[in-house]
Amino acid sequence: MIRHSRLLLTALLTGLLLWAPLPFGGVTPWALASLQVLAFAALALAALAAHPAELRPVLLPAGALAGIALLGFLQSLAWPAALAALLSPGHAELSRRAAALSGAPVDVVRLSLAPAASRSAALVWAAVAAALLAGAAAGLRRSHRRWLAGAVLAGGIFQVLFGARDQFLRSRTLWGVEIPASPRLHGTFVNPNHVAVYLELGLAIAFAWGWWAARRVRDERQIERRILLLAGPCLVWLTLFIGLALSGSRGGLIAAVAGVTAQGIMAAGARRHWRWAFLGLGAAAVGLGVVVATIGLQGGGGRVVDTQAGDGSWGARVTEYGAVLKLWRRFPVTGAGLGAFRDAFPLVQPAELQGTWWHAHSDVLELLATAGIPGVLLLLAGAAGLVFRLFKVQRGQGRSEDRAGALALLGVLTGLLIHEMLDFGLTMPANAVTLAVLAGAAATASTAGALRRSVSTEADRARRDAAAADALDLEQVEPRPEGDVEGDVEAERLRRSRRQRSKRRPVHP
Repeated sequence: MIRHSRLLLTALLTGLLLWAPLPFGGVTPWALASLQVLAFAALALAALAAHPAELRPVLLPAGALAGIALLGFLQSLAWPAALAALLSPGHAELSRRAAALSGAPVDVVRLSLAPAASRSAALVWAAVAAALLAGAAAGLRRSHRRWLAGAVLAGGIFQVLFGARDQFLRSRTLWGVEIPASPRLHGTFVNPNHVAVYLELGLAIAFAWGWWAARRVRDERQIERRILLLAGPCLVWLTLFIGLALSGSRGGLIAAVAGVTAQGIMAAGARRHWRWAFLGLGAAAVGLGVVVATIGLQGGGGRVVDTQAGDGSWGARVTEYGAVLKLWRRFPVTGAGLGAFRDAFPLVQPAELQGTWWHAHSDVLELLATAGIPGVLLLLAGAAGLVFRLFKVQRGQGRSEDRAGALALLGVLTGLLIHEMLDFGLTMPANAVTLAVLAGAAATASTAGALRRSVSTEADRARRDAAAADALDLEQVEPRPEGDVEGDVEAERLRRSRRQRSKRRPVHP
């Protein structure tokens, strides 16, 4: 049953990863609902497929995500006015002003400016936690991790080809729905910056694949096999990098270069083979060279070059960041409400920032403003636990394929640390769920082997203890006079009985 559960779990997660980005990045209500159902179904299968001890490496990150989900649910509840005033004076003051207009007494206060949005956001965070645990259960086997990584790479290539076709045809519709016209590649996402985040995930996987292939090449004597081993990851990485450049995402391009450079340094530092450090720098240089040679300075490369301190979009973001911090200072402890940024931002929105702002151009600042200090602390704790586990796997003595998985996620996290300070790509459900599944699979990469080695060690220790006990028992048998046949038979019977009992002693893992 467990074996079939793991196969079903991997098949379900592979389908989830392929499906997630297709319906507008999962941002529409029906698409989001489908991702949530699939994530919770995968969690149910993970409960059958894995032992709780095998999921121990991801308990802290999954608990942090679940904690943020619980925080959003608590924000949506009605709290006694006195307690709410103690926790969040800002919410209590707004409630008193609203009550003064209607003349009704203030009995209860909600710690969210949009309780329904907070409940909805809490469900999304819970689904991401479920996807993380499901990915961890599926990642216990190397063959299953290959399917998950292959699904993300196939999805990234599809985004590039599909987006390039629409870009060439200058299409203004996506799946029959009219979207804002843009000369930039956006794939099945509405915003080009969001597809850039998705492509960054594939880029880190492709680089780790190339690092693993480069290690295997050293053992191959046939030149044809060497070319085949290296051709796949190189072509996939270049395809995804060109697609990222065509998306025109400045933050995405900077994050991708930083991520691949960091991967090269981490691969070199793990075994003190510093020549690997140039692999990341070389990949970044080759990628930028191919982009300039094929599409010139269009897209992200040209936009990065043209960015100046007085750039209009950059100036607007600086003004926006100041306003978001001002919003956080109004609700420092509890935040304005998870998922309630659209409703809360008008409280501090400057006159020069027109329109409706659904999200801040910084996932970190938005979480600070909507979930307060507890939300950020939970996120930092979960991220620290995940990074610590990934470094342990990447620097451990496990298989090179296990270490390649950890290297891929470390590259992803490095790039996202930069990109998500400047954008809100992880608010797209497809990106968040994909990242969670990959993170869980990479974190448990060497768990099964470690557990098997632990069980084997305990079994060997138990056998040695049993052998020592038998030897001690034999020494305690009283010697019989020479020629005492009955005594010899009795001693032999006692030895056999003790050996049989030692074999039946249970060995606890």
